[in-house]
Amino acid sequence: MNHVEIKFDNDILAEILHISDFGKYLIKLDTERVIQPPKNAVDVLGMLFTLLEENPETPQGRVYLGNQQEILHRTVTNIPQVINDFNNIEVIITINTEDEDGNIISTQSVTNITVSETHEELKEEPVEE
Repeated sequence: MNHVEIKFDNDILAEILHISDFGKYLIKLDTERVIQPPKNAVDVLGMLFTLLEENPETPQGRVYLGNQQEILHRTVTNIPQVINDFNNIEVIITINTEDEDGNIISTQSVTNITVSETHEELKEEPVEE
């Protein structure tokens, strides 16, 4: 069994998920799949939702699956704010494999992601009537 630990701060997502105080989030979930390290906050969000769905027996998974439609709707409609509100993302992925002798070999990768907000400047053009 492989193991993923995701730590981050995100006040908006914590409120949407109904499962964290003060926007600090720590989730430790198992998966049968080999998980690739995330490259950005969008990858972390997708990984988080996939892992919650795969772990319906956990308290976090039950909350997610019980409110999935609302959570996904609120996340998608607020996606720029959700992504830009990520802070201190750390993802620890532990992959367990078995060698020829039956020994379990654990390989761990740690990914830290910094989210920087990008602002596009909107310019208004005068409209002639």
